[in-house]
Amino acid sequence: MIYLFCAIASSAAVSAVLRIGDRKCKGRYSRFAMNYLSAAVFAFLTMQSREFVLDGSGTFALGLGAVQGILYLLSLVSLQSSIRKNGVILSGTFARLGLIIPMIFAIVAFGELPGVLQTIGFLIACAAIWMMQVKEENNSDKNYSGLILLLVISGLTDSMAKIFEELGDRNLDSWFLLITFIVAFFLSVGMMIYHKEKLGVSEIVYGCLVGIPNYGSVFFLLKALTSLPAVLVYPTYSAGTILAISLIGVAAFGERPRKRQWAALGMILVALVLLNL
Repeated sequence: MIYLFCAIASSAAVSAVLRIGDRKCKGRYSRFAMNYLSAAVFAFLTMQSREFVLDGSGTFALGLGAVQGILYLLSLVSLQSSIRKNGVILSGTFARLGLIIPMIFAIVAFGELPGVLQTIGFLIACAAIWMMQVKEENNSDKNYSGLILLLVISGLTDSMAKIFEELGDRNLDSWFLLITFIVAFFLSVGMMIYHKEKLGVSEIVYGCLVGIPNYGSVFFLLKALTSLPAVLVYPTYSAGTILAISLIGVAAFGERPRKRQWAALGMILVALVLLNL
């Protein structure tokens, strides 16, 4: 369970640092490039073995890592854009609602069926996440198409860890992560050049600060999936991240959840208990 808790803390920290860096940095893609560069360095330093052979398992790690790298950049861009428009709580909520995608995948593709209490917990978690959408008299300032896109991309991104955990060579975990972040790094550099962004001190500092928890979120999620079933990991990871993000939003950024959102957070606590029984 310690890996799952670390994944939750890392995921929440990504949203928080993105929010802080948004006020300090001008270059979005230059910051993303530094984020993925620092994450790649962490992946390299934590390798148990640097031996890599381009055989069947090596090719699979290379290909899936490249796909995840593309999804990682798309997910971060979508999250950053949504935070600017919708705030950290609502954006984090929709990003975590993407749990539906890897959950369905784990059940259909790998036959991981949840128990009765886990099913109830999962349904409560989904209902709570949906309740986080505060019904306001004027919702015209909310970009719901962007939120739905964030949900889909986040769900697909999270699914990659389960696919590699089931089908990949676990001795290549670090290579899988290294390839992921290298691909995302070069894509970010390309976007940085295309948008003619400059790399300043702020972009370097805040990019590296995002890279640390960003690496941790995927590393610890992969470790958690190794020892725990996906039907427990994904709902707990998503619900726990929402709870952590909401507390950060209130304490650090002055966001004030309404009664509906407080009720949803209470439901999340109940869901977390049921999911782990």
